[in-house]
Amino acid sequence: MHFPLFPVNELQKLDSTSQSSAGFFDHQELFPERLLVYHAGTGRTVFLGSLKVTTIFIATFFCAVLGPTYFYAENESPWVSVIVILSGIIPMISVLYMTSPFVNYIHLRLPPFARNSNELMRRFTKTLPRDAEIDITTMNVLGKPRVARMKIQDLSATNERFGLVNYVRDTKTINKRRKWWMGKAVRQFWRSCGEGEYSGG
Repeated sequence: MHFPLFPVNELQKLDSTSQSSAGFFDHQELFPERLLVYHAGTGRTVFLGSLKVTTIFIATFFCAVLGPTYFYAENESPWVSVIVILSGIIPMISVLYMTSPFVNYIHLRLPPFARNSNELMRRFTKTLPRDAEIDITTMNVLGKPRVARMKIQDLSATNERFGLVNYVRDTKTINKRRKWWMGKAVRQFWRSCGEGEYSGG
């Protein structure tokens, strides 16, 4: 069973933001095609991106430097080097596992008619159709943004990875069409249930 991504109260917040930004967009006549409706926060995004990269560097150092050093040391057991290597790999795997579903941004894709005026845009967001398209931005292993485009009806609420994932989508059909070197499409997402940052553009 599928559930809408945006609760009613959040759409109302988006509507109020659009009204406050009306003066800015009036002279441009059009809203942007991609409307930012959720932002996890710059500080949190930068921290998680830095954490991913840091754990990768630490794991590389433990595996390439410390591990061989203890392995070839005459007064150390070979098991010590294994423990050292694992102490670098395990934190990296844990961080990548826990942070991979983290959602940085969600952009709502406005159809052409909804970009022509504030009133049309507000009507569209108040009665958001389930086939409306959204772009969900997450981070890859190195903290680089990756964008997954889908319809709202493709998402369903869930509780996976001990609460680290609260939305999923079916990616079987998408993965069949993807080239092997592109990897699998993002299936799991974690969107904060707290207050996000909203923007009118």
